[in-house]
Amino acid sequence: MQSAMMLHVRAWLAAACLAAALPVADAAADTRTLRVCSDPDNMPFSNDRQEGFEDKIAAVLADDLHATLQTTFRSARRGFVRRTLQTGDCDVVMGILSHAPGVATTRPYYRSSYVFVTARDRHLRFASFDDEALRDLRIGLHALGAEGANTPPAEALAKRGVTGNIVGFPMFGTDGETAIPPGRIIDAVAGGQIDVAIVWGPIAGYNARQYPQKLDLLATPADPAQPLVPFAYDIALGVRKDQIGLRDELDGALEHRRADILAILNAYGVPLTD
Repeated sequence: MQSAMMLHVRAWLAAACLAAALPVADAAADTRTLRVCSDPDNMPFSNDRQEGFEDKIAAVLADDLHATLQTTFRSARRGFVRRTLQTGDCDVVMGILSHAPGVATTRPYYRSSYVFVTARDRHLRFASFDDEALRDLRIGLHALGAEGANTPPAEALAKRGVTGNIVGFPMFGTDGETAIPPGRIIDAVAGGQIDVAIVWGPIAGYNARQYPQKLDLLATPADPAQPLVPFAYDIALGVRKDQIGLRDELDGALEHRRADILAILNAYGVPLTD
């Protein structure tokens, strides 16, 4: 997932990323401002209507810190942290890999994994990436393209020569192009265009909610052929390395509002792993 998904993560993922920050708004009013750098079109993580689960968690943290939430929109593409956190547009990024290089991270506030998404009536189960069925099924994967390297599932399949039956679904549009909904890969499973999708958990869980009782999500196993490549990730907040005090405050807020954060994650269908 070390790419848009390797982050969010954006992940993806990046997979995916949103950012936040503290201090100063109006000294006379003695208020604080939690500034958030958010992707305006990156559901289920964030959007310009503050509908993503990272948007909701940012609001919870702002409330706990008695701060006013302020959002600045930036596309969560390659270099997101460099273009936001490191330039001072934000003091905190949300949805970052725990122990990500170049930043100081909080304790994780959730852990998720890649998942197999299949139609429930197909009764498909995969114990490993060596399952022979994967050689014959139509497998959907998010194509990250210029955003970074292949996802761990793509690498696992490629190591086994499983490539001819892969169906790629763009995660992002090109510059100036309308964003491509990442949930389209889940629609393809539900509609029978593909047999299985292997998707970063938060994206899969959120979009599978449109098909209640129709789809199964199963966490991908570790891959012995890639012993150093994880398929599940701890997700945290990140701050600049000179803002350890802020990091500690956020740790306190995450602990204090743990139940609220868990409720948000569950509401968005985020599959959580131990």
